[in-house]
Amino acid sequence: MTGPWAWAGDPRGVMWCVTITRGITPEEVLVRYGADARTARLLTRQQAAQLADGDLPEGSVLRAGQVGDWSFCFEDYGVIGCMPGPLSALSCGTETFSVLRGGDGMNGFAYWRDGQCAERFEPGAASAKPHPPHPWWDAVQERLDASGEEYPGLVPVLEATAHHTGAVLDTDTLDGLLLTLRLADNDRTPDPQTRRQAPRPPEGVPGVPVRPGPPQPPAVGQAVNVPSTRHAHGAKDEK
Repeated sequence: MTGPWAWAGDPRGVMWCVTITRGITPEEVLVRYGADARTARLLTRQQAAQLADGDLPEGSVLRAGQVGDWSFCFEDYGVIGCMPGPLSALSCGTETFSVLRGGDGMNGFAYWRDGQCAERFEPGAASAKPHPPHPWWDAVQERLDASGEEYPGLVPVLEATAHHTGAVLDTDTLDGLLLTLRLADNDRTPDPQTRRQAPRPPEGVPGVPVRPGPPQPPAVGQAVNVPSTRHAHGAKDEK
């Protein structure tokens, strides 16, 4: 395959992941992944491959750069860029795209904005179509259909993203010098935790006030003044 997206159509590329984020620097990208950007070195793709040592702890080699107003991070044989923790951090106050070529044959696309996932699906898989509205599903599917190929791969997905960002991540850019470091899996930005209601304080402990119980019923024969029904408006538990 020729053209700017030749790297994405290379059959030798077993697995890769790329994120692209608006308005932050490559150094900030690495920080939002959970890395120490001060340890990054300018390396080519060939040089970066030497950091993928099987004897090191589980992790990924991150390579960050910039195209126009957008900064990207590319991983060969890595999936950190499709995980909720880094994507939530990357998109905080901005927007982030994530495209994954999975080693198991399952690919992925995600669009995050302001720390929240807006759309996430497997390109071309009708069963993965998100609930409407799904503008990015529509944009990606339009490109896939226009390719006229039975198995078009991820190039149409990257083209749909570039149509919005104006940033084309071409082969020369990926093969050239980029800020590079290795990030261990346990050092990456953790996934967001689901907020839960704070537990009630224990009763009977000195210094902890006891919650009042229900009101006692009136004595027999006492006139009862029945008030109008009032509803307590409290915060619902977030599951």
